Amino acid sequence: MSYAILSSSVRKAVLLSAVGAVICTCRNPIAASPPPARVPSSSLSAVAPDFVVLTQPVKVKIAYGETVLPAGMKLPVVSSDTASFRVNYMGEVQTIPIAAARFEAPSSQSPDAAPSATAPIIPTKPAVLPSTTPAIELQISLQPGYDSRMQGGDISMRELQLLLSPHSTEAVDLSGAGTKIYKGVTYLMDSEQAATILGLAHSVSSRVPVATPSFPKNSLYHIGYDGAFEGHFNRLYLVTDIANKVVAIQLVDEHPKGRWKSAAALAAATWSTYNFINARMRASDTARVQAVSKRQGNIVVIDTQVFQRVRTRVGRTNVDRYEEQENAKLFIPIPFARIILHCAQIGLSKT
Repeated sequence: MSYAILSSSVRKAVLLSAVGAVICTCRNPIAASPPPARVPSSSLSAVAPDFVVLTQPVKVKIAYGETVLPAGMKLPVVSSDTASFRVNYMGEVQTIPIAAARFEAPSSQSPDAAPSATAPIIPTKPAVLPSTTPAIELQISLQPGYDSRMQGGDISMRELQLLLSPHSTEAVDLSGAGTKIYKGVTYLMDSEQAATILGLAHSVSSRVPVATPSFPKNSLYHIGYDGAFEGHFNRLYLVTDIANKVVAIQLVDEHPKGRWKSAAALAAATWSTYNFINARMRASDTARVQAVSKRQGNIVVIDTQVFQRVRTRVGRTNVDRYEEQENAKLFIPIPFARIILHCAQIGLSKT
């Protein structure tokens, strides 16, 4: 009898244990299996490399239009996923297709080292690097409507036509990157890189819109630097598009000394504009402006001088001499000269 009761008790205990095991397993099925391997989220900047290098040109939208980032450009990474990189360019986040760039590990980190757990520090501007891009890969960045008609300014437009047209008869062409402009600076070079090449990186500069008729409307700026250039020029202007790429350079001597010409020597000086970048024109008939242009390789150089009449009396006769007040030297690449001529043609059209 006791054996039967004991056996019955054992059977109940075994059954209860089995039921309990089933209940525990049903309540927590994951705990019974090993957890899956955690896949790091590729969208986190903490696991993204510090930089990528573009392997092909990429067109991106910027605040005032669009530009082309050249192959070879190195950009800091904000984040990435399986299809694209998000990089910092000129303080804005741009999306780059993953097929158009390659990772570049930090110089202090070996290729086999694990990525840093700290998010990279993103500078406000990309590093300035020498351009190794073929000329066709960059284009000038201009505002929509850059060639719309302007009110007034006919005199400056006609004078630019006269100075540029003998040296540039081809149709408008936005290519030409890499054309040499002045002392190592090339067409469509980043303005900061140009300043570095010219030894102006640490100089105090000013950035002002260019409003000269015939120049692309609402699309250009000049960055001015004080200094000594070519012996007597005291100002240098980098003329840039809306993406801060150099399209022209002007040197200005604002205080020429001891330069005089006779009235006879200036008889043919019938020009009006003596500084195209700063849109300066002679104010009266007592001033004379000389202007001449010449082609040097793929650059048109425009030299302008303004002279002010100084009348002196010698005996009973008035003698007029003209003292130079300002001298400007403007370097315009042929591709940009074509754009100016295109804008001038539209600006002077009667339709």
